[in-house]
Amino acid sequence: MTNDPAEMLESVENIARDAGEILMDYFGRISKVEYKGIGDIVTEADKASEQFIKASLESLFPNDSTLGEEFGLSDVESENCWVTDPLDGTANYAAGLPIFSVAIGLLANGSPILGVVFDPNTDRMFSATKDRAATLNGKAIQANRRAELDPIGLFGFSSEVMKALNPFMQNLAKGRSLGSAALHICGVAAGHFDGSLDYTTKLWDVTAATAILEAAGGRVSLPSGEPIFPLSTDSSAYRGASVPFLATNGKLHEECVDKLDQIQP
Repeated sequence: MTNDPAEMLESVENIARDAGEILMDYFGRISKVEYKGIGDIVTEADKASEQFIKASLESLFPNDSTLGEEFGLSDVESENCWVTDPLDGTANYAAGLPIFSVAIGLLANGSPILGVVFDPNTDRMFSATKDRAATLNGKAIQANRRAELDPIGLFGFSSEVMKALNPFMQNLAKGRSLGSAALHICGVAAGHFDGSLDYTTKLWDVTAATAILEAAGGRVSLPSGEPIFPLSTDSSAYRGASVPFLATNGKLHEECVDKLDQIQP
């Protein structure tokens, strides 16, 4: 298999679509929910989806490492690391709410160079590679051009942010919480959201969608404005440490950073 991200993309899209079919096969008939921590759950669908994604990627790219939410980091040492969330939105999924996604991203030397996010409920395939346009079902998408926070703009939040950052949310009239960080960030890439904010996400939640948003002209950083990527090889993010993010259309990023600087989460 080629190492050209553009040539890899179709194969990765097919993997994400097949993983989405696995999720839909289980949807509505989950028999067991495991608790990894407070508010953090996993189902047999998460595991089945990740097993499929991991096996597929390792078959196509045997020299690359893989990192998944349920099975962790593989033993392969490589400058390329496939970072996957087999089911982003597990709480929604377990509750029967059809808002969730499959996310597959590729880090090269710690930076996202390819991303695929598939929503099997609406058959939406978001994808991008570095230096090429982001697409939604093959059509180019761009972040919107709103230059400042506006009461009519939509902004995606996690439920934790809604609880902790009410002063920041008062700047925004239209906060939304979908329950999937990847779909929040892709919503910014498609121009629907002005931005999105979360403090408790992990590397597998943000890698694929970051590649997509950056290709769509947007920006992703830590809430402080400092860059998330490139990650060092010894970054704790590879071991499950939180990766908080602020994702915006780019034009209002600094305004958001300034406002957040005045608020302690």
